Amino acid sequence: MAVPTLAAQSFAELFRWQYLLVYLSVCLLNGFLLLFSSSKFLLALQQCGYKKREYCKWFLSKNNIYITRLLLLCLLAFLFFCVLCTTFAPVVGEVAASYVGFVSYILFTGVYINTERHVNAKIQLKLTRRLVRLGVTYFILLFAMTFGVIVLANFIAFLVKDGIVSLLMYSVICVTPILAPLVLVPAALFNAPFENMNNRRYINRTRRKLENSDVIKIGITGSFGKTGVKNILATLLSQKYRVLATPGSYNTPLGVAVTAKKLDSTHDVFIAEMGARHVGDISDLASLVKPQYAVLTGVNDQHLETFGSRENIRLTKFELFENLPEHAAGFFGADNDISRELYEEAKCEKYLAGINGTFVSADQITQGENGSSFMLRIAGERGVKCNTTLLGKHNIGNICLAAAVAYKIGLTPREIAEGVNRLKAVSHRLEMVTNNKDIRIIDDSYNSNPDGVRAALEVLSAFEGRKIVVTPGLVELGKEEAFANYEMGKAIAAAADKLIVIGRHNGEMLIKGWYDGGRTNEDVMFAKNLEKGNELLNGIMRAGDVVLFENDLPDTYS
Repeated sequence: MAVPTLAAQSFAELFRWQYLLVYLSVCLLNGFLLLFSSSKFLLALQQCGYKKREYCKWFLSKNNIYITRLLLLCLLAFLFFCVLCTTFAPVVGEVAASYVGFVSYILFTGVYINTERHVNAKIQLKLTRRLVRLGVTYFILLFAMTFGVIVLANFIAFLVKDGIVSLLMYSVICVTPILAPLVLVPAALFNAPFENMNNRRYINRTRRKLENSDVIKIGITGSFGKTGVKNILATLLSQKYRVLATPGSYNTPLGVAVTAKKLDSTHDVFIAEMGARHVGDISDLASLVKPQYAVLTGVNDQHLETFGSRENIRLTKFELFENLPEHAAGFFGADNDISRELYEEAKCEKYLAGINGTFVSADQITQGENGSSFMLRIAGERGVKCNTTLLGKHNIGNICLAAAVAYKIGLTPREIAEGVNRLKAVSHRLEMVTNNKDIRIIDDSYNSNPDGVRAALEVLSAFEGRKIVVTPGLVELGKEEAFANYEMGKAIAAAADKLIVIGRHNGEMLIKGWYDGGRTNEDVMFAKNLEKGNELLNGIMRAGDVVLFENDLPDTYS
C-alpha cells in the first residue's frame, strides 16, 4: 500500500481506493490520539457546565498552561517529523520516510497523553452519559478534521509540484493537536439540541414527581453557607424525620433531579441546595422544587463575574421568595446586610434568624480551638445551651438559621440542641485535619468568598501558635477581583505570620496587600501550583504551627 506522491498524474488520482484506505487509517488513529490528548479540555468544558462561552473564555485566557503544552507538542512533533523525513528520504525513499515521520508524531503524542494523565486534577473528569455522547461526536469531528487537513496538504503538494513539499506534506498532521480543543466547541454545539431536550425531559419528570409527593420541600440559596446550612438542617431534622438532601454541591436543576430519583414514600423531607451563576437560575430551581420553606443565608459578590452586577446577584437570590407557593415561609440570615434588606421586601410569611436574629438568636457565645458553645433562643422560649465542634462564629449563625426552619417544622428547642451537639464539619469547609507532627491544619479549601475569608481568618486568630496561610486567592469576582484579593492580602497580614501564595492568577494583588498590611517579603513565599506550595510548607512547618488552606482554584485557573 503506497502513500500518494507527486507521481500522480492528476489530483483525482490521489483518491484511488488504495490511497483512501491509507487516509482513513491515519484519520482513525489520529482521532483516537486527539481524543485521549484532550482529556484536560473535556474536563474544562465539564467544569464550565458545558457552557460554550465560558469554555471559550477559559481557552483564550492569558497564560493557559494547557494551550502552552499543546503548542510545545505540535512544535516538537513537527520538527522531528521534518528531521526524520529529510534524513531517511535519500535512504528509504519518500514513501517510507513519510511513514517514519508519522511514527515520530505518534510517539510524541503518546508521551504527551501519558504525561497529562499524571497531572492531578482537583476535580476528576466524570464519565457521564453526556460526556460519552459528546466524546463520540467529538471523535467523528476529529476524524473529519484530520481528513480535511490531509486532503488540503495533498492539494497544495499537487499544485506546487515541489519535491520537498511532497515529502513533508504529511507533517501538517502535527498541527491537529492544537486544533482539537477548538473542534470541541462545534461538537458541543452539535449535541446541544439533544442534550437540552434530554435535560428538559429529565427535569419535567422530576417536577411531576415532586408535585405528586407529600414530602416537606425546603430550598436553600445564598452566595455562601448554603451547603453548611443544608447539612446542619438535615442533621437536626433527621432526629425526627427521614431526610433526603442534595449531596455536596448538587445545586443545579440536574443536580436536584439526580437526587430526586432517590425520593420514595419513606422520605418525610426533601432539602434542595440552590446555586446560581446567572439571572433566572434560582427561578428555574424554585419552579422545579416549589419549596414550602425557603432559606437565604446571605448575599455577597460571589460569582459577580458571571452575574455582571451586584444588583443582579441580589435580584437572583430573591427569585426564590418571589416564586414561593401560597402559605410558604421564608427564612433570612440576620447577620448579612443584604439578607436583612430582602427580609424587609419579602411579602411571604417570614422569619429573621441568626446571631442577631429576631425569631432565632444566640448569645453567651464562647469560642475555642475545639468549637463553640452558646445559648440558643427560639421564638421567645427559654434558651437552650448548645455545644458544637464546628469552628467559627459564622457557623453559629448558620445553626440559628437551620434551627428556625427545624422549629417551624416541628422540633422542640431541646431536640434542636441535641442535634447541634452531633454536628460535624463539612469536608473542606473549616475542617480540622489530623496531623501526626503536632501541627493543626484547617482545611477551608472549598470555593471561598470574601465573607468566608473573614470567617476563616477569625477562626485562625483564635488558635495559639505560629499561623501560616496557604491560598491562591479569590476568583469569579469580575472587576472587583483585584481589589478583593488586595484586601484579602491585608487581612492575612493582620492574622497570620506567614503567607504562601499559590499560582499567578491573584499572586500580585495578594502580595501587594500583604506588604501594605505592614509585612515584609521575608514571610511571604510564592509557588506556581499547590504541589510546589506544599513543598514550601513542609520546609518551614514546625511543631505547634496552625496552617489554614484557604480556597483551591478549579482546574480552569492557572
